Amino acid sequence: MLLVVASMKVELEGLFGLDKSPDHWSDCRLSYTGIGRENVDRTFDSLNFDTGPDGLLSVGFVGSVDPKVKPGDICLLDTVEAQDVAESFHPNESFRALAEQVLGENCRTCGLLTLNSTASDTREKRSFQDRDFSVIDRETYWVAARAREEDVPFLGMRVVIDGIDQELPPESCYDSDTGEVRPGKFTSWLVKNPFKVGDLPRLGWNSVRARRRLGEAINRVVPALLE
Repeated sequence: MLLVVASMKVELEGLFGLDKSPDHWSDCRLSYTGIGRENVDRTFDSLNFDTGPDGLLSVGFVGSVDPKVKPGDICLLDTVEAQDVAESFHPNESFRALAEQVLGENCRTCGLLTLNSTASDTREKRSFQDRDFSVIDRETYWVAARAREEDVPFLGMRVVIDGIDQELPPESCYDSDTGEVRPGKFTSWLVKNPFKVGDLPRLGWNSVRARRRLGEAINRVVPALLE
C-alpha cells in the first residue's frame, strides 16, 4: 500500500483535479494533513502504521524562490530542509529513480525548504534566493520526518503555484486545515489592499494549471511506485 499525503484538498480536488478512478488507487491511501507542522503531527498521530505502508508520496503546491523554477513546474525533491533545523532528509533513491524514469523531461530536481510561516510577499521570497533550495512550503519536512520515524520510504513531488515575483494573499485568508479561502478574511484583506486585485486572475489560473499538472504526474508516478 502506498500512502499519498497532501496538505490541502484544494491541491488535488476540483476543476482538473486528481482523477481517482484508475485501478492503482485501490492500492493507495490518500490523506490530507492541513498546513504546518502541528497539523502534520496531528494527522500522523491518527494514522495506523501497525501494518505500515510500503511507501509515502508527499504531494502538493509549493512556492518558488528561484527565477528559473516557474509556476506549473513539477519538482522532484532531492533534499528537504526546515528553517532552524540542522538535519535534512533525502528521498528514497529507488522511488526517485522510478519517478524520474516515468516523468522524463516533464520534471525538475529541486531542493525544498519548509518554513515556519508562509512567505507571501516577494521581498521575503527573494531573501531566500541563491540558496541550496528552489522551492518552499510549510509541511514537507515534517512529513519526511514522520516517514523516517516510521521507517517508510519517502518521495516528495510538488508543483509550483507561485513564482518568486508573485505575491500571495496572507495566510489568514485561508483555512489552515483545508486551504480553502475564508471569505470574510479575504474580503477584508482585499478592501484594505484593492491594488492587489489584478494579481488574482493569474493566481487562479496558476492553481488550475498546477492541479492539472500535478494530477497528471501523480497518475504516472503512483503506478510506477506500486510495481
